[in-house]
Amino acid sequence: MKNGSKTDFYKWIDDIKKAYRHKEELEEKLKFYESRLVGYNAVTYDHVGSGTSKNNVENNLLYVIDKIEKVNKNIERCKSIIERYNNFKNSLNNKQYHILTSLIETNMSRKEIAKQMKLSRSRFYQLINQIEDYTK
Repeated sequence: MKNGSKTDFYKWIDDIKKAYRHKEELEEKLKFYESRLVGYNAVTYDHVGSGTSKNNVENNLLYVIDKIEKVNKNIERCKSIIERYNNFKNSLNNKQYHILTSLIETNMSRKEIAKQMKLSRSRFYQLINQIEDYTK
């Protein structure tokens, strides 16, 4: 986060949530493409009159390999975001840690989090401001 505005802080939180969600989706895609790749690695026999040419098979193989590379790159990007988040949250005190993990890892509203933690609204936002200050 560069300029420290509230919108940047909440965008950062959204980015982490997206990274968690996208990582799972991308891992599913990776399994799919890898299963297609296994088919290309299997022994195949050209049948007389087959509609597939060697060139077409090679193009499909290159397509699948390209997709696997792109998905792996995106998975690594998500893992990096999540790892930085995990390192950051571990540097917080207990209340800050609980607030941040609740904001990111649950669907609870800020009001619900404050109520669960038995914090006044002003104290809750004071803690959020402290977390935000650490991210600058």
